[in-house]
Amino acid sequence: MIDRLSGINNQGLCWKHPADLSEWSRNPKQHDAGNVEALARSLRRYGFVAPVVVWGSRRQIVAGHGRHRAAMHLLKLDPGMLLASDAPGPALIPVRVVEFASDAEADMYAIEDNRATEANPMDPAAVAEILRGLDAAGVDIEIPAYSDAEIAGMLTEPSFEPTDTAPDLSEVKPYHCPHCRAPITIKELKDSM
Repeated sequence: MIDRLSGINNQGLCWKHPADLSEWSRNPKQHDAGNVEALARSLRRYGFVAPVVVWGSRRQIVAGHGRHRAAMHLLKLDPGMLLASDAPGPALIPVRVVEFASDAEADMYAIEDNRATEANPMDPAAVAEILRGLDAAGVDIEIPAYSDAEIAGMLTEPSFEPTDTAPDLSEVKPYHCPHCRAPITIKELKDSM
């Protein structure tokens, strides 16, 4: 099916062995060993859920390099591993096969795919609230993208208890008028606004 907006020919979803795919050599997103290991832990826990996007005629990965590397890592440890519960056989990953209209289209899609997720980070307070809810429900929380220490920190309710000690203001520098350099108090500053 040809997408009427871009001219990209979307050939659908299929299953491939990750060794049959080649990485985009110019991929600007880096996946260090720690990131690949975290992705591998996620694949072990949840299976291969999101497909890799591949330029069909080139067998070139356009999006999903990290998941691909994590699958390759796991298959080195167990070549017959079932990577997704719905896979038709072992050592296969879901692949969205697309025929891009040009190198430029593939390049722009790859950059957009990565940038779109970076541009909208998760709200840490909302993540912490969800984790506290899971913890209260007795769920054993293990999220490969977070360390145990990060999860423990988010499970701790924020404390806003007043302290017995007043803040040390001896280091506070006085504010001076930018025009005449006369000292100004906070109250005078607030009143002038």
